[in-house]
Amino acid sequence: MSKMNVNFAGRSFEIDSSDGMDAVAQQLAAGSYEAPLPFVMMATLVRVEGAFIDVGANTGIYSVMASVFAPDRKVVAFEPLPSVLSILRKNLAINNLQDRVTIHEVALSDRNGVASLHLPDPHHGLVETSASLESEFKQAHSIIDVPVKRFDDMNISDFIGVIKADIEGHEYAFLNGARETIMRDRPIIFAEVVGPARRGPMNALLRNIGYMDFRLRPDMALHDGEVLFDDAAWNHALVPVERLAKFREICDSCGLPMFRRFQLS
Repeated sequence: MSKMNVNFAGRSFEIDSSDGMDAVAQQLAAGSYEAPLPFVMMATLVRVEGAFIDVGANTGIYSVMASVFAPDRKVVAFEPLPSVLSILRKNLAINNLQDRVTIHEVALSDRNGVASLHLPDPHHGLVETSASLESEFKQAHSIIDVPVKRFDDMNISDFIGVIKADIEGHEYAFLNGARETIMRDRPIIFAEVVGPARRGPMNALLRNIGYMDFRLRPDMALHDGEVLFDDAAWNHALVPVERLAKFREICDSCGLPMFRRFQLS
């Protein structure tokens, strides 16, 4: 096993570099992965009580980081793709976290059953990070069937503080299938919003449940009043209105200014 030591915000952990095939591991070690999301998410974890839910855990980078930064929290990871599940388990094992993180080999959606997971062309030679339940996300090189469940039907009784959802355009379906749990615990949610994301229904859902959307650009957290696609900010923070002051505290700790877009009349 090829391991890489990562130092992040004063904490150290190891990840399986998969002999250079894991681009996420390489970028994280270089400090260039998805900025500012890792900093904002870890700052949230140490300030918000409750379990961390990693939806689309992939190779487990965020599950490992959550376990290192918030060692008292329960971590639950969801990942349906067999080829990355093995790396996820390796990353937990080399950090002695295999008993701390619960793994569910299932995709989360707004229904229960079986669905087609679309896999891109693997000829890039890297660990795959772009498998999607959305057929239009990328041209599929192959398709496999995976089990899908609504998060509300997973019967997770723990209080949930933070959710990360990175499932390549299927985020709305996950949120819709997690509505009851979200209303129960009011977690801060970090969700990717890419091209095929169903932004209209996501807008309506967030308004209905009392959440605000902030696009996480490297230099700001930007609220527009609606969910927009931003090539400079694929990652969004979905914040309960009653936790806005807490989110401001989190952004301040990361040196990330918050802005609300407005138009002069």
